[in-house]
Amino acid sequence: MTGLSQALERELVLAEGADLARRGDYEAAVALLEPDSAGDPARLDLLARVHAQSGDLAAADAAWAAVLALQPGNSAAEAGRQVIAKVHSGRLCRRPVRRYLLTASAVAVIGGAIAGGMVLTTRQSPPPPVVTVAKSDDGLRAELDRLHGEESRDATAAKERQEKLKRLAKTLAAPGVSAKVVSDSVTVSFDRNLFSPNATTPNEVGRTTLTGWAQVLKGQSIRVTVIGYGVAVPGGPASGGSTVSLARASSAARVLAAESGLPLTAFAVASADQGASPARTVTLEVRPTGA
Repeated sequence: MTGLSQALERELVLAEGADLARRGDYEAAVALLEPDSAGDPARLDLLARVHAQSGDLAAADAAWAAVLALQPGNSAAEAGRQVIAKVHSGRLCRRPVRRYLLTASAVAVIGGAIAGGMVLTTRQSPPPPVVTVAKSDDGLRAELDRLHGEESRDATAAKERQEKLKRLAKTLAAPGVSAKVVSDSVTVSFDRNLFSPNATTPNEVGRTTLTGWAQVLKGQSIRVTVIGYGVAVPGGPASGGSTVSLARASSAARVLAAESGLPLTAFAVASADQGASPARTVTLEVRPTGA
């Protein structure tokens, strides 16, 4: 997520938390604001005010202490802790503490010390004060809506890709051949060895297997990476692939291209690390075109 997107998401959480507190749902507001609040003075300050408004002064004091640890001299946090200290010392009755705390914090918020668009206000009438959210900047809201729209479209596109891969895996599966979705592709593996020891061209069983299975590729809009396997040889490198593995991948790709009717350019070849599989075989990574 981009820095701008993170900032907008953060503002949305603050606005939603304030709205929950305004409606008196303090428990939900705390549950929303408390996660990931460490290191975020604005979030901690709003959390402190919600605790204070709900009457949990110990939690409010702890949250404001955390604000001061991050921002020494924060006037809103200092004012909040001073009021709580007066309540604990008996110099201030408990009832008016909410109005005083919220009013003190509102000064800092209106001054821009807290997240933009968030204002705490109090009622002068007997009902207890509530948190309200000022109308946010239209441009900011439009940008937030745009980002949410992009995220929604991305999620829809990702779901469609996964469904497409699942359908492709079902098409590619066959007796003796397994196909499963792995990340952004379908991995195809063969149950039997396709090559004789030290050979780089398919043996009779391998050629028959590849020729038969290639029929499912006909008419498919796909890209295929063929990965060859081999074993480490005494005195040779133990990793990094081998010429034998790469030659096996190339020969298998030629058979698949010829039998499926797909152009050879639809195939790429690669070598697995030596010893990645004891089988003398190849595996395939198949991707729909455009995926």
